[in-house]
Amino acid sequence: MKTNKHLIMIIDDSPTNINILASTLKDEFRLTIAKNGQTAFERLEQQLPDLILLDIIMPEMNGFEICRRLKADARTRDIPIIFITAMEEANKKTKGFELGAVDYITRPFHMAEVLARVRTHLSLRQMHLALGEKNRIIRKTLAETSRQLDVLISNLPGIVYRCRFDENWHMEFISDGCRNLTGYEPEHFSAQEGQPYTLMAVPEDRPSIKKDLDHALENHSSFELIYRVRTAPGHDKWFLEQGVGVYDKAGELIGTEGFISDVTEKHNKALALDRENQQLRSKIIQHDRFGDIVGKSPGMLTVYELIRKAAAGDDCTIIYGPSGTGKELVAKEIHKNSKRKQNPFIPINCGAIPESLFESEFFGHKKGAFSGANTDKKGVLDLADGGTLFLDELGEISLSMQVKLLRVMDGNGYIPVGGTELKKPDIRFVCATNRDLQQMVRQKKLREDFFFRIHIIPITLPPLKDRQEDIPLLIEHFLNSYPKNENTPRLTREKITEMANFSWPGNIRQLQNVIYQFLTLGTLEFLDPGSRNISIPQPGSEKEQTLKTAVEEFEKNYISRMLDAHGQKKGKVAEILNMDRKTLFRKLKKYGL
Repeated sequence: MKTNKHLIMIIDDSPTNINILASTLKDEFRLTIAKNGQTAFERLEQQLPDLILLDIIMPEMNGFEICRRLKADARTRDIPIIFITAMEEANKKTKGFELGAVDYITRPFHMAEVLARVRTHLSLRQMHLALGEKNRIIRKTLAETSRQLDVLISNLPGIVYRCRFDENWHMEFISDGCRNLTGYEPEHFSAQEGQPYTLMAVPEDRPSIKKDLDHALENHSSFELIYRVRTAPGHDKWFLEQGVGVYDKAGELIGTEGFISDVTEKHNKALALDRENQQLRSKIIQHDRFGDIVGKSPGMLTVYELIRKAAAGDDCTIIYGPSGTGKELVAKEIHKNSKRKQNPFIPINCGAIPESLFESEFFGHKKGAFSGANTDKKGVLDLADGGTLFLDELGEISLSMQVKLLRVMDGNGYIPVGGTELKKPDIRFVCATNRDLQQMVRQKKLREDFFFRIHIIPITLPPLKDRQEDIPLLIEHFLNSYPKNENTPRLTREKITEMANFSWPGNIRQLQNVIYQFLTLGTLEFLDPGSRNISIPQPGSEKEQTLKTAVEEFEKNYISRMLDAHGQKKGKVAEILNMDRKTLFRKLKKYGL
């Protein structure tokens, strides 16, 4: 049964207080009683009261803590709270107000005062709720009006203008849209001594603009001009200007007016499509490879198509795949088939850079920026300017460095360590990782905005075990790339079949190293508990060894195989071998690995 009575919650551990308050309030209000904080919060999960009477002194959880939690919860923070306190507890009254209480009542109770305070604060709450509803309606109305204005503004091509007919076509009026399109304030062009807008066009395009404009105005016809503009930040954009001449009563030209819109994206897409078509027409791709990438399995054909699409534009590309699958090779093919192919390709292993050196390695530093900075040093962003920066092992970048790289990717630039000059490089970013970046986002190890910025064109490389039909092609490729002599051993069909059926946990890198080891030592070794070793005795290869020599040879081969299986990650291998990193590095130097 519905009722219009307000619901009052009494939180007090004293049966006497509860009985007195309940007998006074029950005729006018609905009541719910809680003798401690835990019970109160359980009741609040079921139903929210209109007002709470809260005793301060209670066991386990006192009134102040209950009040603090109520005000911290969005569901309950607006419920008015009246504290119950003793007459002499003035300091507790003050603390109650600081925590968000609206009033207090004192013991012993004066029931007329209790009723008056409860009614007053319920009335104030009703007025607050009514005012909130009115504000909500006003906000909704304003939002709808704003939406309609946004729709109207978004339908404008960009800049509305009117300029007078003089030597430089000075602007008499230009809309605020020029701020977004050009980076300049409207006054930059419309002021009495403002810059002539015609000078915004790049010098190479000005003759054709003048020719087309003069022809249209002489014939009293509308005009449509497409040209490049150098914006305030120094970037080039493509603008479309559509307008008409303005003439006086005598038919004399006095100015022009029209619209200017940014067609850079449309123009770049057209150029990218044209480049892609040219590449498809001019580049004959062999049926079993793409550039230096070997394979014709369905998974690799999908990868080739994504490489073509990535190379046609400048969007961030992320390459996923286990260690040893050829992620850097894919990044190089994207670069080699892009418009940046004549510029640098800079690969960086993010996992190999200590956290303390990240900024210096990426942004460079000025002389004297820190101890040991004896000269100016360019960072990898300087070196990659105009080209492609390949960020391998992207998942190893710290959260703080993600923020700084995100600024660069968004075009906001960077400042070298110890410097003051803002640099804005022109870089195409290609990233790679063998980690689950979405899981890292959920674990708060990767920023969500950084993930979405790099995850525009994803390319996933299949492990070698999922493209077994490519293994014979890869074997042939590696055999042909290795220098041959009369002592070079030969792979039989049976051995190739056995290799094609192997799982290859180290992927292509492991396959390549196994083949090169076979061509050098005549032995096929598969780093897998279920594999066999195939040894081909060579003349003079069998000789007696001391125990120390045999152990060192085994140790060298075992460390080499572990490095291959774990993508040459020395720290990971040291951890698996339960070996100090310095000890591992000494052995690597000793064995020439």
